[in-house]
Amino acid sequence: MSTRKIYKFSDLKDKLGRFRTQSLFWEYAFINNLREEENILDPIWTIKDYEIEKEGIVYPSLKQIYMSYDHIPGFEYDFAMEVFNSWDHWVKLTDASNVDLRSAFRSWREELDIKLKAQAIKSLITTSRIDDSKAFNAAKYLADKGHAPQRGRPSKEEVEREKRVQAGVSKDLEADMERLGLKVITGTK
Repeated sequence: MSTRKIYKFSDLKDKLGRFRTQSLFWEYAFINNLREEENILDPIWTIKDYEIEKEGIVYPSLKQIYMSYDHIPGFEYDFAMEVFNSWDHWVKLTDASNVDLRSAFRSWREELDIKLKAQAIKSLITTSRIDDSKAFNAAKYLADKGHAPQRGRPSKEEVEREKRVQAGVSKDLEADMERLGLKVITGTK
């Protein structure tokens, strides 16, 4: 019989009151805590895309929890407060020295960004049939990333990231258009 991992906010800190980072995750929990058996801190989540069961304990996927929230990548305040009871803890975790953790959080934010853009474009498709200018403008604002601060020329990394985001959006848009029986007509003969 499996037991689902339940935690208290006090479990998010070590015995000295410091925010835990790697030790929160099953994959990293025992790497740095092998000194003494009593000092091992029980992991709370898995970093995987799905929950896992180890020795009868089910570890929820923090990614699934993260993706279940309605928030804009980088502005995960409600998520941080409800899951960690602290914005500072979430910031410390996303800035962790573990490259794999930082990379995972960056990829979650990118995936969420793609998801939000895809939803905005779906909304554009729907509202274009309704001819409601307010809904259309709201969807356009989100698709154009109107919530993002405007600044100078993007870095090469940002350009590559945006290409990946757009590729994901295009794929979702094509699938939706095909499902709806729509075709794109170009101006070429």
